[in-house]
Amino acid sequence: MSENQELLLGLLEAISQKLIASEATLTELDSAIGDGDCGATIKKGFESILEKLPSLKEQPMGSILKQIGMTISSNVGGVSGAIYATGFMRAGKAIADKEHISLSEVPEILKAALEGVKERGEGTKVGDKTMVDALEPAINAFGDAITEGSGVMVALEKTLDAAKKGSDSTINLQAKKGRASYLGERSIGHRDAGSLVICLMFEAAYDFFKKGEMKNEKDYQ
Repeated sequence: MSENQELLLGLLEAISQKLIASEATLTELDSAIGDGDCGATIKKGFESILEKLPSLKEQPMGSILKQIGMTISSNVGGVSGAIYATGFMRAGKAIADKEHISLSEVPEILKAALEGVKERGEGTKVGDKTMVDALEPAINAFGDAITEGSGVMVALEKTLDAAKKGSDSTINLQAKKGRASYLGERSIGHRDAGSLVICLMFEAAYDFFKKGEMKNEKDYQ
């Protein structure tokens, strides 16, 4: 197993654990303007990922992400499951059969995931009060930081900050997608639960690297 594969599997494990532990918070948010099942749905999906990870140790990185997407699709119903699954699968497709990925290549992989999420969400865009309000600015921030020559920690710090600001922006937005849109103006004043999922993902990534679980930052430049 290459260092890149080991890193990817460790990162997926950290993200999964973070989201599973956040079930109650996500449920509380989603209960205000959604179906109230976001926490349970996310927990189920990422528990299934944790179960899947040990069997992926010898798989190429692109295949790992594609299988993660299929695992989510098989275990999480509804539109949200399809959206998360598409994001992971598009990222896997962007990696293809590469055995090593440089840090400079990561922004394009993330952008492929973003485009998949937006397409599967029927053209969802920033301002619709969805996960995209956190995801798009976060991915743009990561890409900008890498272009400027930042290392992974600085890039992730900027990414997490952008994701949080994007999630904060959903509080004062009127929902235009999903069940929350049925509430009209009553959806204003509540954070979108999906946007918090994105924040938690990037927070898990930041913590993963910060704790030194990555052997050496220069290995991933």
